[in-house]
Amino acid sequence: MKKSTGLLVSAATAVAICLAAPTDAHAQVGGARRFGLGLALGYPDVGLSAQYFTSQTTSLQFVLSFWYRNGRFGRDYVDNSSGIFLRADYLFHPATLIRGGTADLGFYIGPGLYAGFGNYDSFALGLELPIGLAVQFKTIPLDLAFEAVPRLAVVNNNGVGLGFGIGGAFHVRYYF
Repeated sequence: MKKSTGLLVSAATAVAICLAAPTDAHAQVGGARRFGLGLALGYPDVGLSAQYFTSQTTSLQFVLSFWYRNGRFGRDYVDNSSGIFLRADYLFHPATLIRGGTADLGFYIGPGLYAGFGNYDSFALGLELPIGLAVQFKTIPLDLAFEAVPRLAVVNNNGVGLGFGIGGAFHVRYYF
């Protein structure tokens, strides 16, 4: 199958799923449909994203992701590096910034924990604070979220030592 045909079939399937989704108010994210599952695309990893709304203004977010790096970066050689990255966040959704006819734009922030386990016996544990914007559609149970994630590493394979970094992610989740 040609690449363009595959893209056309994928797009048609996505449109069919969206049209088949319920159109009543109960389809809203965080309403009757509290659990969402989808993809997280970001830095430094790609993986699965899950969110469970505990109320209209709070949720639990979990991410299980993987990374792989091999080859050269500029002039420097980068060793083969791969691993698993786990995140757990308690998010507050304090405000809807924009209310639209088809979707709302909301803001969220909340504390979280992360753990990374890689090859060569490497690991890291730390704290994070995701800050994001989420588009929640009104007629289909889908959200799109973009977040920046400041992280404070607390423990790694060298022992206790503080380190700061910033990650980010784009989430696409369908709610059941």
